[in-house]
Amino acid sequence: MKRKLLILTFILASFVSFAQFEVRETSNDNLISEGQTFNFTEAGCSYSEPCNFKFKVTNTSAQAIYMRIYVDELVNTDGSDFQLCFAGVCLNSVTLGSGYPNTAAMIAPGVTNSAGNNFWNQNLAGSAAMSLTFRFQAFDAGGNEIGTPLSMTYNYDENLSLEDSQLTKVEIFPTVANNELTVSSSEALTATFYDLLGKRVKQVAIESGKVIVDVSDLASQAYIIQFVNAKGSLITKKIVIE
Repeated sequence: MKRKLLILTFILASFVSFAQFEVRETSNDNLISEGQTFNFTEAGCSYSEPCNFKFKVTNTSAQAIYMRIYVDELVNTDGSDFQLCFAGVCLNSVTLGSGYPNTAAMIAPGVTNSAGNNFWNQNLAGSAAMSLTFRFQAFDAGGNEIGTPLSMTYNYDENLSLEDSQLTKVEIFPTVANNELTVSSSEALTATFYDLLGKRVKQVAIESGKVIVDVSDLASQAYIIQFVNAKGSLITKKIVIE
Protein backbone atom coordinates (compact mmCIF):
# COMPACT_ATOMS: atom_id res chain seq x y z
CA MET A 1 0.00 0.00 0.00
CA LYS A 2 2.85 2.42 0.85
CA ARG A 3 4.41 1.77 -2.54
CA LYS A 4 1.12 2.53 -4.31
CA LEU A 5 0.74 5.75 -2.33
CA LEU A 6 4.29 6.79 -3.20
CA ILE A 7 3.70 6.14 -6.91
CA LEU A 8 0.42 8.08 -6.81
CA THR A 9 2.13 10.95 -4.98
CA PHE A 10 4.88 11.00 -7.61
CA ILE A 11 2.34 11.07 -10.45
CA LEU A 12 0.37 13.89 -8.84
CA ALA A 13 3.54 15.85 -8.12
CA SER A 14 4.67 15.43 -11.70
CA PHE A 15 1.32 16.64 -12.98
CA VAL A 16 1.36 19.68 -10.72
CA SER A 17 4.92 20.53 -11.80
CA PHE A 18 3.74 20.85 -15.39
CA ALA A 19 0.50 22.72 -14.64
CA GLN A 20 2.05 26.18 -14.35
CA PHE A 21 -0.46 28.23 -16.35
CA GLU A 22 -3.52 28.20 -18.58
CA VAL A 23 -4.54 30.38 -21.51
CA ARG A 24 -8.17 31.23 -22.28
CA GLU A 25 -10.09 33.23 -24.84
CA THR A 26 -11.21 36.48 -23.25
CA SER A 27 -14.52 36.62 -25.15
CA ASN A 28 -15.96 33.30 -23.96
CA ASP A 29 -13.51 32.04 -21.30
CA ASN A 30 -12.83 28.88 -23.36
CA LEU A 31 -9.62 27.09 -22.44
CA ILE A 32 -7.10 26.99 -25.30
CA SER A 33 -5.66 23.51 -25.84
CA GLU A 34 -2.23 22.52 -27.14
CA GLY A 35 -1.96 22.78 -30.92
CA GLN A 36 -5.36 24.45 -31.35
CA THR A 37 -5.91 26.45 -34.56
CA PHE A 38 -8.16 29.50 -34.77
CA ASN A 39 -9.46 30.33 -38.24
CA PHE A 40 -10.38 33.83 -39.41
CA THR A 41 -11.83 34.94 -42.74
CA GLU A 42 -11.27 38.65 -42.09
CA ALA A 43 -8.15 40.79 -41.80
CA GLY A 44 -7.76 44.44 -40.93
CA CYS A 45 -10.94 44.30 -38.84
CA SER A 46 -11.84 46.75 -36.09
CA TYR A 47 -10.76 46.32 -32.46
CA SER A 48 -14.04 44.75 -31.34
CA GLU A 49 -14.31 42.17 -34.15
CA PRO A 50 -13.24 38.50 -33.92
CA CYS A 51 -10.01 38.75 -35.93
CA ASN A 52 -8.65 40.79 -33.02
CA PHE A 53 -8.23 37.65 -30.90
CA LYS A 54 -8.06 38.50 -27.20
CA PHE A 55 -6.63 36.13 -24.60
CA LYS A 56 -5.74 35.92 -20.93
CA VAL A 57 -3.06 33.99 -19.07
CA THR A 58 -3.58 32.65 -15.53
CA ASN A 59 -0.84 31.45 -13.22
CA THR A 60 -2.25 28.17 -11.83
CA SER A 61 0.84 27.35 -9.76
CA ALA A 62 1.86 28.27 -6.22
CA GLN A 63 4.85 30.33 -7.31
CA ALA A 64 5.39 33.40 -9.46
CA ILE A 65 5.97 32.63 -13.12
CA TYR A 66 7.59 34.72 -15.83
CA MET A 67 5.88 34.43 -19.22
CA ARG A 68 6.96 35.10 -22.81
CA ILE A 69 5.25 34.38 -26.14
CA TYR A 70 7.45 33.00 -28.93
CA VAL A 71 6.81 33.10 -32.67
CA ASP A 72 7.52 29.53 -33.80
CA GLU A 73 6.06 29.48 -37.32
CA LEU A 74 5.18 32.00 -40.01
CA VAL A 75 3.50 30.73 -43.18
CA ASN A 76 3.00 33.08 -46.15
CA THR A 77 3.86 36.12 -44.03
CA ASP A 78 6.96 37.86 -42.72
CA GLY A 79 5.08 38.90 -39.59
CA SER A 80 4.50 42.51 -40.62
CA ASP A 81 1.19 44.26 -39.91
CA PHE A 82 0.37 41.73 -37.21
CA GLN A 83 -0.10 43.06 -33.70
CA LEU A 84 0.91 41.09 -30.63
CA CYS A 85 0.06 42.68 -27.29
CA PHE A 86 0.93 41.02 -23.99
CA ALA A 87 1.51 42.31 -20.47
CA GLY A 88 1.36 45.95 -21.49
CA VAL A 89 3.72 45.62 -24.47
CA CYS A 90 2.32 46.00 -28.01
CA LEU A 91 4.19 45.28 -31.23
CA ASN A 92 2.82 45.90 -34.72
CA SER A 93 4.97 43.23 -36.35
CA VAL A 94 6.47 39.94 -35.17
CA THR A 95 9.62 38.07 -36.13
CA LEU A 96 10.12 34.32 -36.49
CA GLY A 97 11.95 32.85 -33.48
CA SER A 98 11.53 35.95 -31.31
CA GLY A 99 9.97 36.00 -27.85
CA TYR A 100 7.81 38.81 -26.44
CA PRO A 101 8.05 40.81 -24.31
CA ASN A 102 11.84 41.15 -24.19
CA THR A 103 11.65 40.98 -20.40
CA ALA A 104 9.38 38.10 -19.37
CA ALA A 105 6.13 39.23 -17.72
CA MET A 106 5.79 38.25 -14.06
CA ILE A 107 2.43 36.74 -13.08
CA ALA A 108 1.85 36.12 -9.38
CA PRO A 109 0.28 32.85 -8.11
CA GLY A 110 -3.42 32.69 -8.91
CA VAL A 111 -3.35 35.96 -10.86
CA THR A 112 -4.74 36.41 -14.39
CA ASN A 113 -2.99 38.69 -16.85
CA SER A 114 -5.68 39.87 -19.27
CA ALA A 115 -5.72 43.61 -19.92
CA GLY A 116 -4.99 44.44 -23.56
CA ASN A 117 -3.66 41.03 -24.61
CA ASN A 118 -4.35 40.19 -28.25
CA PHE A 119 -3.27 38.70 -31.57
CA TRP A 120 -4.56 41.01 -34.32
CA ASN A 121 -4.05 40.60 -38.06
CA GLN A 122 -3.90 44.17 -39.39
CA ASN A 123 -3.09 43.22 -42.98
CA LEU A 124 -5.53 44.50 -45.59
CA ALA A 125 -8.69 42.49 -46.26
CA GLY A 126 -8.12 40.20 -49.22
CA SER A 127 -4.48 39.59 -48.35
CA ALA A 128 -2.92 36.21 -49.11
CA ALA A 129 -3.79 33.38 -46.71
CA MET A 130 -1.33 33.16 -43.83
CA SER A 131 -0.81 31.45 -40.49
CA LEU A 132 1.24 32.28 -37.42
CA THR A 133 2.02 29.83 -34.62
CA PHE A 134 2.72 31.17 -31.14
CA ARG A 135 4.13 29.38 -28.08
CA PHE A 136 3.46 30.43 -24.49
CA GLN A 137 6.43 29.54 -22.28
CA ALA A 138 6.79 30.00 -18.53
CA PHE A 139 10.07 30.58 -16.68
CA ASP A 140 11.09 30.68 -13.04
CA ALA A 141 12.81 33.65 -11.39
CA GLY A 142 16.16 32.30 -12.55
CA GLY A 143 15.15 32.30 -16.21
CA ASN A 144 14.76 28.51 -16.43
CA GLU A 145 11.91 27.06 -18.49
CA ILE A 146 9.22 25.48 -16.32
CA GLY A 147 5.97 23.69 -17.02
CA THR A 148 4.72 22.56 -20.41
CA PRO A 149 4.61 25.18 -23.19
CA LEU A 150 1.35 25.84 -25.03
CA SER A 151 1.22 26.39 -28.80
CA MET A 152 -1.66 27.83 -30.81
CA THR A 153 -2.03 28.92 -34.46
CA TYR A 154 -3.73 32.03 -35.80
CA ASN A 155 -4.85 31.23 -39.36
CA TYR A 156 -6.25 33.72 -41.88
CA ASP A 157 -7.85 32.69 -45.15
CA GLU A 158 -10.81 34.62 -46.52
CA ASN A 159 -11.92 31.53 -48.48
CA LEU A 160 -12.30 29.27 -45.44
CA SER A 161 -15.74 28.22 -44.29
CA LEU A 162 -16.16 28.81 -40.57
CA GLU A 163 -19.68 27.46 -40.28
CA ASP A 164 -18.41 24.06 -39.22
CA SER A 165 -16.52 22.99 -36.13
CA GLN A 166 -12.76 22.84 -35.86
CA LEU A 167 -10.88 20.12 -37.67
CA THR A 168 -10.93 16.71 -36.03
CA LYS A 169 -7.80 15.99 -34.01
CA VAL A 170 -4.86 14.92 -36.16
CA GLU A 171 -1.89 13.00 -34.77
CA ILE A 172 1.48 12.70 -36.47
CA PHE A 173 4.48 10.63 -35.42
CA PRO A 174 7.35 10.77 -35.21
CA THR A 175 7.74 14.54 -35.18
CA VAL A 176 11.42 14.03 -35.97
CA ALA A 177 11.38 11.73 -39.00
CA ASN A 178 13.71 10.23 -41.59
CA ASN A 179 11.85 8.59 -44.47
CA GLU A 180 8.31 8.01 -43.24
CA LEU A 181 5.65 9.86 -41.30
CA THR A 182 2.51 8.30 -39.82
CA VAL A 183 -0.65 10.41 -39.85
CA SER A 184 -3.71 9.39 -37.87
CA SER A 185 -7.07 11.07 -38.55
CA SER A 186 -10.75 10.15 -38.47
CA GLU A 187 -11.43 11.93 -41.77
CA ALA A 188 -9.89 12.45 -45.20
CA LEU A 189 -7.49 15.38 -45.39
CA THR A 190 -5.15 17.23 -47.70
CA ALA A 191 -1.67 17.68 -46.20
CA THR A 192 0.44 20.54 -47.54
CA PHE A 193 4.09 20.82 -46.50
CA TYR A 194 5.78 24.24 -46.25
CA ASP A 195 9.37 25.12 -45.46
CA LEU A 196 9.99 27.85 -42.87
CA LEU A 197 10.09 30.49 -45.61
CA GLY A 198 6.49 29.65 -46.49
CA LYS A 199 7.30 27.85 -49.76
CA ARG A 200 5.05 24.89 -50.56
CA VAL A 201 7.23 21.85 -51.14
CA LYS A 202 4.83 18.88 -51.06
CA GLN A 203 1.13 18.03 -51.02
CA VAL A 204 -0.47 14.64 -50.41
CA ALA A 205 -3.97 13.25 -49.89
CA ILE A 206 -4.56 11.56 -46.52
CA GLU A 207 -7.26 8.93 -46.11
CA SER A 208 -9.00 8.39 -42.78
CA GLY A 209 -7.32 6.06 -40.32
CA LYS A 210 -3.56 5.61 -40.11
CA VAL A 211 -1.60 6.51 -43.24
CA ILE A 212 2.13 6.25 -43.95
CA VAL A 213 3.49 9.28 -45.81
CA ASP A 214 6.78 9.04 -47.69
CA VAL A 215 8.94 12.06 -46.77
CA SER A 216 12.23 10.73 -48.12
CA ASP A 217 12.12 13.39 -50.86
CA LEU A 218 12.30 16.25 -48.36
CA ALA A 219 15.57 17.92 -47.39
CA SER A 220 16.78 17.76 -43.78
CA GLN A 221 15.15 20.73 -42.04
CA ALA A 222 11.97 21.80 -40.26
CA TYR A 223 8.61 21.91 -42.04
CA ILE A 224 5.09 23.10 -41.30
CA ILE A 225 2.25 20.79 -42.37
CA GLN A 226 -1.22 22.21 -42.87
CA PHE A 227 -4.00 19.63 -42.76
CA VAL A 228 -7.30 20.73 -44.34
CA ASN A 229 -10.55 18.75 -44.43
CA ALA A 230 -13.35 18.89 -47.00
CA LYS A 231 -15.10 21.66 -45.04
CA GLY A 232 -12.05 23.93 -45.13
CA SER A 233 -11.11 23.60 -41.45
CA LEU A 234 -7.38 23.62 -40.91
CA ILE A 235 -4.82 22.55 -38.34
CA THR A 236 -1.06 23.11 -38.43
CA LYS A 237 1.70 20.79 -37.24
CA LYS A 238 5.48 21.06 -37.22
CA ILE A 239 7.98 18.29 -38.04
CA VAL A 240 11.71 17.99 -38.51
CA ILE A 241 13.28 15.82 -41.23
CA GLU A 242 16.71 14.50 -40.28
